[in-house]
Amino acid sequence: MTTPSVTEFKRAIVARMDVRDWRGAAAEAEACRGAYPADPAGWLLGSFVALLSDQREAALALIDGGLAAQPKDLACLIQRAECLFTLGRRGEAIAAAETAATVAGDEPAALDAVAGFLVHANEHARALRLYDRAIAAAPQDAALLSRRAAMHRSVGAFAEALADLDRVLAIDPADAEALKARGELRRQSAEHSSVDALAAALARNPSDPEHAVPLHFALAKAYEDAGEYAESWRHLRAANGLERTRVRYDATLDRVMTDGMIAAFPGPEPQAPDTTGESPIFIVGLPRTGTTLVDTILGSHSQVHSAGELLVFYEAIGGAIARTRPPVDLDFAEYPQLVAGLDGATLAAEYLARVRAWRGDRPRFTDKHVTNFFYIAPILRAFPQARIVHLTRHPLAACYANYKTWFRHGFPYSFDLAELAEFYIGYRRLMAHWHRILPGRILDLAYEDVVTSQEATTRMLLDYCGLPFEAACLEFHANPAPITTASAFQARQPLYDSSLEQWRHYAEGLAPVRQRLAEAGIAVD
Repeated sequence: MTTPSVTEFKRAIVARMDVRDWRGAAAEAEACRGAYPADPAGWLLGSFVALLSDQREAALALIDGGLAAQPKDLACLIQRAECLFTLGRRGEAIAAAETAATVAGDEPAALDAVAGFLVHANEHARALRLYDRAIAAAPQDAALLSRRAAMHRSVGAFAEALADLDRVLAIDPADAEALKARGELRRQSAEHSSVDALAAALARNPSDPEHAVPLHFALAKAYEDAGEYAESWRHLRAANGLERTRVRYDATLDRVMTDGMIAAFPGPEPQAPDTTGESPIFIVGLPRTGTTLVDTILGSHSQVHSAGELLVFYEAIGGAIARTRPPVDLDFAEYPQLVAGLDGATLAAEYLARVRAWRGDRPRFTDKHVTNFFYIAPILRAFPQARIVHLTRHPLAACYANYKTWFRHGFPYSFDLAELAEFYIGYRRLMAHWHRILPGRILDLAYEDVVTSQEATTRMLLDYCGLPFEAACLEFHANPAPITTASAFQARQPLYDSSLEQWRHYAEGLAPVRQRLAEAGIAVD
């Protein structure tokens, strides 16, 4: 029998990974290593499979085997950094990435790959230095310039971000995402109007969602800045309508999840024993309701590290479930009952193992993945001393803020007004349930209060979290920590209240949402 080639092994491994056949993929990778021990492919893909199977130590051992054969293989060096990072060995992971950067030399694509890991590790300053090197070697590479602009934006270097975007647009004046990004960094005015450029770019290919969606969103903002609200709404409808055609979303699954969690945690939820001594702060709610703002306020405190928008608790649940049942795909309908059956100590251990690389070296840390609102009872079961800060906002303001934002890689409910209303109703119903079974455990914090009563609300927030007041929390906009959410520009500004009533300009367009919320018993006035 002829031994497959390395390329054939790669195809077989990837094919099994595509269908989540981790055991079969691992076997193919082992066979590849046996046939070609000096080729890094079997080691690298085997390490990928091990990480996806939550076998983190095995993943590191495999990649070390690959590097023993090929010490300067860049993909293996980056994977080693990733393995170390998932094991919580952050310092070693960053050192491994620096080694990879040295091996990358002045090759732009290689530097870009290493920078990608550093961005993932929230090491934006280090990533910026690599993008500087890459762009010095390839000054006309628009993709690199765009990525560096995103890095500059995340660290608050807005002038530098604009300069990068201008260079991108000098290369391609119709670059849709660069046009949109530039508009987000500058309020449109008579002196700085991008409407003509946006319209010209849109006219080149108005029916391709990849091209047209960002331009419609950008035009919506430009017209809103100019006070032309009817035109703004027209472009918002076009943007969301196009995006919805290419997003896979089944609203039924969100309803099943909400109903399932309510049924699985009927309450009252007893006080769980504290096995960790940890008191993480979870910031939950809907996106664009002030969660980034509050995270930045808390991260300005000397005792708190902002760990960012992590999917770690969801991953910890998956890891804990996997330890109690065979590694097969779950029936989504049974998922809430499996969550309810988890032991708090096991769940806490899974979470802390995964969050170790993110949590920083301060006594407390925040986790602001907004959809953790699905898991408040499990969170408090795992961490009885956790604090849950729930951001609220006027229902129509919250729905409008979601509808006007292009969530390219998440929140698919936001692209259709009817689906948006249903998701909002489910979210409110679940939060009301958590309040019923966990009385006094959740702090509801109104975005409007944060904006209009800054010091009083900040003091209340810090008191709830068990933190002494620090004036730095009032100067949150000076916090240099990277911000990667859609609120990166707003969270760098002193507080302003101009967005509180913005939704009222679109009251007619939002009328179907208002009606559906009112039918569900949600006050909208």
